[in-house]
Amino acid sequence: MSINFSATDVRTCEACWSAPVTAVRHTEGGRDLLCRACAESGRPRRGDLFPPYGIYRLHRPANQTAALIRGDER
Repeated sequence: MSINFSATDVRTCEACWSAPVTAVRHTEGGRDLLCRACAESGRPRRGDLFPPYGIYRLHRPANQTAALIRGDER
């Protein structure tokens, strides 16, 4: 079985971020590009475990409105 990569697909495992992609796991949300070890062990993608907003705490401060953050009010 060969993997058909698109121009935007990653070439490094989405679970361990160190090994090259050798397996594809199809999910309801698309597909996961994994190395063989991560695919066989059933590891989840790191993006599922650590979403960007959870890691960096990127959220709107409670004391400001969205208009102030965007700079709409002068």
